[in-house]
Amino acid sequence: MSGIRRFAALSMCVLILGACAAEESDPEAAAGEGTDAGMAVEVDHEAVELATSLAQARGHAAVALELVEADDIEGATLHGGHPLAEVLEPLQGELEEHGADVAALEEAFTGLAEAVASGDAAAVGEAVGLVDSSTVDAATAVSEGASEDPAFDGSVIASLLGDVAHEYGEAVAGDGSIGLLEEYQDAYGFVNEAQTLYDEVRTAVEEASAEEAEEIEEAFSVLTDAFPAASAPDDPAAAEEVEEATALIGHELEETVGALPLEDSDPEEVVAEINTLLDEIEALYADGDTEEAAELAAEAYLENYEVIEAGVIQAAPEVNEELEPLLGAELRKQMQEGASPEEISTMIERARVLLDEALAAVEEGH
Repeated sequence: MSGIRRFAALSMCVLILGACAAEESDPEAAAGEGTDAGMAVEVDHEAVELATSLAQARGHAAVALELVEADDIEGATLHGGHPLAEVLEPLQGELEEHGADVAALEEAFTGLAEAVASGDAAAVGEAVGLVDSSTVDAATAVSEGASEDPAFDGSVIASLLGDVAHEYGEAVAGDGSIGLLEEYQDAYGFVNEAQTLYDEVRTAVEEASAEEAEEIEEAFSVLTDAFPAASAPDDPAAAEEVEEATALIGHELEETVGALPLEDSDPEEVVAEINTLLDEIEALYADGDTEEAAELAAEAYLENYEVIEAGVIQAAPEVNEELEPLLGAELRKQMQEGASPEEISTMIERARVLLDEALAAVEEGH
């Protein structure tokens, strides 16, 4: 499963290579260590979130190809279907609003799923190429051309790596083994995509600070060791080790190229936001606006519940076992299939009860 991390809100612009430092009384401090003042670029956090989801689609596609080549058609089918189910379906409206060619994405994502079903590695390879090109074009559209800017790419890398830590935290069982292979493979695909994107900004990072560039390279080496292949390693890395490496890279990208910082999420605030969205979903569906209600259901899950899901799994796995599919797919599916407003209200009420139980368990664990 994939997820979208939130970014700290910015009022005007994000600093890149010391941008806007001339307006500060202490330009060197404002620019940050190793940066050069004078260049500013505005980075739209919503565009970064969409570009992150598009990058996740590329990661899923690459994993699907690797699994087909390993004759794991069942695993490949899971990942081959993720771009449609976890990117296009919940985010179609937002992608269209930001100018992405949704028809091209649908063609690419559908082609990937069909190629994987055929089991033909050559066909899957061609489909992966189409996914790559269509998602890169879409990222350029949603970013209004900023997708080649180090601040924007750095922000997407940081967001992807936040998802790596989240997915890997879900994957690792209490005994340190990989308990959920699909989540490990999600993280593996996202790491590889983050590394590919980092190749685009490496020079800018090195120019900003050779020391911080070296720290990023060392952290990526830790991640490469933790994710050697789509098959789970015999001796998995500790979740804390992966979390530390991903956080370090995000921090250094913030320091060197002005990447947007990931925002720590308060579980209580996240649950409150989900409840607010559930209120809106219930009202919209009762008024007959199924499409908007379904989009908000996707937002409640992808942009909110997934942020705290790893903590819920750790504190109350039995709650997550029911709550995750309810918010993740079932609520949206029932609305799209025409369930009565009363049935949807019953599901929403059950989700609220489970959210309360999840929050209580997480807070008690802290």
